[in-house]
Amino acid sequence: MKDISSVLSGIERAVSSSIDGGPDPADLTARWFGEQIVASRIDLAEMAKWRSSTVIDDNAQAPMFDEPMFSWLHRGVPGAFDSPIGHAGLIHVYGYLLSAVATPYGLKRQRWLTNDLAKAFRLESSFFFPTASTVPLMERVASVALPTLTDPAADSRTILAFDEVIDRRRRMRTVCIRDPMTNSTALLYGSFSGDDIQIVTAFPIGPLTARAAQDRLAEPARYRYNYAPADAQPGSQFEGTIQLLTSAL
Repeated sequence: MKDISSVLSGIERAVSSSIDGGPDPADLTARWFGEQIVASRIDLAEMAKWRSSTVIDDNAQAPMFDEPMFSWLHRGVPGAFDSPIGHAGLIHVYGYLLSAVATPYGLKRQRWLTNDLAKAFRLESSFFFPTASTVPLMERVASVALPTLTDPAADSRTILAFDEVIDRRRRMRTVCIRDPMTNSTALLYGSFSGDDIQIVTAFPIGPLTARAAQDRLAEPARYRYNYAPADAQPGSQFEGTIQLLTSAL
């Protein structure tokens, strides 16, 4: 197979240059990508594990991909998704894989093409590599991220977990995990509504120090990592209290 970044860039160009809604996933030269995205879109249980997101990156202050790509990713998906607000799983997994926009931290696709995230979870190094399994990547991410977000204290890798509590039924949760053998660290972010949590994103980060954790906990509460709540602007601050769940720092 050609270098996977070149393959992904080719798909991105084909979708973005199309004037009729983009190629049918079955017609993509990289059939594995079409099969995975279709499998994810039609699996309502898997789709329900994720929240909503904006394609406008909080750090870069620019969309990570264009409107034709947004429409193609959400083709046939039930729900009132309207660019730039869409399904977080489709955006953060498949959309980021196809994004060619540079950010201060590099291309978004790199989180799925390196072994950093897998090492933080103590998984096989290829676990998140898109072609490593016929199981859709979005499902693979949820299979390991959701249990840790749901019960951070039960995961021995958790080094920091806290909620930003909005009210009795709504809160945002951040969990940082680390593999002590490799020092690989990852951040997970999700949103609670009542007793149910849904994923917003997951990505590898640099080593988390006690000082960095203290600084983060001291920051004003706001929506992060491109999460798009239904009743507020992405990135906006809100009146909230910090509830520390666990810390090993």
